[in-house]
Amino acid sequence: MNTDISILKDIDWGAIMPIVIPIMVLHLLLLIIALIDLYRRRTIVNYPIVWVVVIVLLNTVGPILYLTIGRRLLKNDRY
Repeated sequence: MNTDISILKDIDWGAIMPIVIPIMVLHLLLLIIALIDLYRRRTIVNYPIVWVVVIVLLNTVGPILYLTIGRRLLKNDRY
């Protein structure tokens, strides 16, 4: 495995940043929206602690999973 980080000096960061910044902003926005929604619904969502871990640790996929699946799985739902 190459652990030499001197290669980072050769990257043209000015060309990459216009692509990376919107992706980072979208990721943070999804994370914040999911956490705020979970906080507001913490009493009616099944296993809120598990959802916090999923949202935070699964990066972009976690908030999307919560917003699509987690909001539907409420404590009083009958299958």
